[in-house]
Amino acid sequence: MSRKKMKYLPKKSTMPMAAAKAAMLLLSLVFSGAMTALSGAGLIYNRASYGKSLAAAGLFLIISAALMVLGAVLCLFRKNLPNILSLFLSFAGFFLCMAMLKRLTGHADASGWTDKYTLAPVSGMYVRRILPCVIPVLMSGAVAALQLCSYELKEQRRARKAAKQEKKNAPAPSIIDGE
Repeated sequence: MSRKKMKYLPKKSTMPMAAAKAAMLLLSLVFSGAMTALSGAGLIYNRASYGKSLAAAGLFLIISAALMVLGAVLCLFRKNLPNILSLFLSFAGFFLCMAMLKRLTGHADASGWTDKYTLAPVSGMYVRRILPCVIPVLMSGAVAALQLCSYELKEQRRARKAAKQEKKNAPAPSIIDGE
């Protein structure tokens, strides 16, 4: 089957998937990108008062934010490899983020950090800021998994396999020029 024929395989409605991708990308930029990366940047900026261990946690928060956003961006493509990488990067970034959040809240609670106006523990503020990044991570995982298991991609894989098999079983060219 030629490449031209593969392009015209039946397609399902992509409007809900496009809406899910747009919402996922927006949420990923806000929750995974901005909130997590800015929390990490704040820890690095104030490293003189927080110490080196929390500055390292801030760096890892920025890295985890970059991994989660990159996973969401890779999820926009409909190919297999970007979707597989999207799953890996999104969840790796999320687990790194949660490990740094645990470390940060543990240090904040052990040090007795409180809000100067409400006297509430600061660890709750960090949890409220960083924990919502689970929403775009789960959305990117669902979108990537749906794209990997979608009908049209399965049909494209079957068509590619059939074309490869057809090419493999094609008659050999004639050795003799005259015949």
